[in-house]
Amino acid sequence: MYSKVSTAPFNDFTKSNSLRTILFLAALLPQLAMLFVTQSWKSLAIILCAVLGCALSEADAIFKKQSRRLALSYSLFAGTLTGFFLPADYPPASVFFITFIFMYATRVVFGQTGVSWINPVALTVAAAWFMGRTSFGSFLIGGADLAAKNPSLALIDGAMLTNGVDEKITLFLNDNVFSLFGVSIPNGYVSLFWDTRAAVPAFRFAFWTMLSSLFLFAFDLKRPSASLCFLLAYFALVKFVSPLFTGAPPMGGDVLLAMLSSGLLFASVFLLQWPGTYPLSLPGKTAYALICSVIAFAFCGTGTSPAGAALTILFGNIISPALQAAENKSLKKKLSALLAAKLGEEAR
Repeated sequence: MYSKVSTAPFNDFTKSNSLRTILFLAALLPQLAMLFVTQSWKSLAIILCAVLGCALSEADAIFKKQSRRLALSYSLFAGTLTGFFLPADYPPASVFFITFIFMYATRVVFGQTGVSWINPVALTVAAAWFMGRTSFGSFLIGGADLAAKNPSLALIDGAMLTNGVDEKITLFLNDNVFSLFGVSIPNGYVSLFWDTRAAVPAFRFAFWTMLSSLFLFAFDLKRPSASLCFLLAYFALVKFVSPLFTGAPPMGGDVLLAMLSSGLLFASVFLLQWPGTYPLSLPGKTAYALICSVIAFAFCGTGTSPAGAALTILFGNIISPALQAAENKSLKKKLSALLAAKLGEEAR
């Protein structure tokens, strides 16, 4: 039933193979294509600099024949993810050096590629935020706006799809889907799911992020349990708890604002279940997801936080070893009980 038990306080992983990493990268291709379609050249330049910085941090592995393919595919994937969480106006040279320094430091201090117990992308983005907060900006929506009904409507300005596409899709959905539940959505939300036009690419393409998650789940590259538990718990906190702090009506927290800003949807798919940083058992994953949801609510509130997603993952990683230690202890007890029962049967 179980082949190996480790007493280490974090998961005992082997290095991910290059094909698996390439499939993860493939899940990002729609978002990259959208950056090209929308001519977001600054964001693409940031991603390229992050990829080059990550590749430099893996240079020793790249020059070793036995690990070259993995190092190259990992550099493309981790570097691209890092660039997605950085704003378009961040200095490209700084992105290159920060990515190189903190990706390399992660390997040296926290474990080699594929087994680090700290997410290197989250650490790099958090470092970039501390070093250049002005480039990230601040929360887009203030406390007064959060007290109003549907503050996510403030994001619609400038994000509308052209040629009446938004209105046509909204009318179709209201007539054929939402009317079944007795509700309707205003014009603009379809555009927000398509592209919020935020400065940080990870905040922009919710529709494509959800499709990417389906791709990862369908090919069993990710398990949906932890991501769904995290998002549902965070949305519940936004819906029911945030009004106590914002002055919004009871149960009036704007879940759509939380979903479409701060990049937590993107982070739940690509960062939350990073190899080596989260428990493996269902109870462990559930506890980890619930703790991360509380951390996300503390850092991001109801949304529009410039770096809350990366800080959420980083602080979740710090707590995770304690959960994994408890998980390993529980597993050892179960194995001991099974062994004792087996020996008792053989003795009889």
